[in-house]
Amino acid sequence: MPPDDTRSPPMSHCIDTPLHRKPDRGGFTLIELLVATAVLALISVVLAQMLSATSQTWITGQAKVNNFTKGRAMMDLLTRDLQGGVYRRDLPAFPNQTVAFFTERPGFGGNASLTRNLSWVQYDLGPSTNTVLQRADLAQAWNATGTPAFGESNAPTGAVARDTAPGIVGFQIQFVYADGSMSTTYVATNRPKAVSVGIAVVDDKTLELLALNSEDIAALRKGFSSHASGTNSVKSDWEKYLRSDLDWSAYPKSLASGLKIFERYVSLP
Repeated sequence: MPPDDTRSPPMSHCIDTPLHRKPDRGGFTLIELLVATAVLALISVVLAQMLSATSQTWITGQAKVNNFTKGRAMMDLLTRDLQGGVYRRDLPAFPNQTVAFFTERPGFGGNASLTRNLSWVQYDLGPSTNTVLQRADLAQAWNATGTPAFGESNAPTGAVARDTAPGIVGFQIQFVYADGSMSTTYVATNRPKAVSVGIAVVDDKTLELLALNSEDIAALRKGFSSHASGTNSVKSDWEKYLRSDLDWSAYPKSLASGLKIFERYVSLP
């Protein structure tokens, strides 16, 4: 009788020993973990750089908007005063190279609350550590058919100074005469045709940092004042000063993006 092939194999062949098990692939190897960590770190660095660049762009944009707003407001105010100016040989104007003159704009009287349509105005930055441009005005009586009652050569006194825009570190005006020459001196007998107005403005963040050391403000103001030649464009002179002579390392880093120079030529009546 032939052997029965349906018999079970020996018991030794059915035992599942550890040597016969397939390795468990449910986890990650050490190399895989290291690669994943490196990729994640690289992505984190790239994202951090992108966020930093975006933040810096936003800060720079805000500084430019801040400067533009202050600069335009000051230029518009000065333009209205200058274009409404009363420039006559028998009246004081820009005495001792100050920015002071009569203008046909309302001002407040020294002893009255009523406004009048003629006033003596004066712009001044004040002490060397000040960064707020002040505008003082004093209303004057005006007789359209006769000589003004406020005198001929002496500037009025008693004008009340009021703050305008903060962050002004440079302020300069120059007169443009008919022959094209420029000067910081006003000559009543050769009345200028226009006035060049230059303003250097810093944004609020930079102003806060500069205020921590008043010597920085004084040095910056002195630099702008001493580098205005009086015979060239104010903006050109100041930009040359910033490129060649200013020691940027002595000031906050935000000054590079937070400083803006404005210049406008205003025709005189």
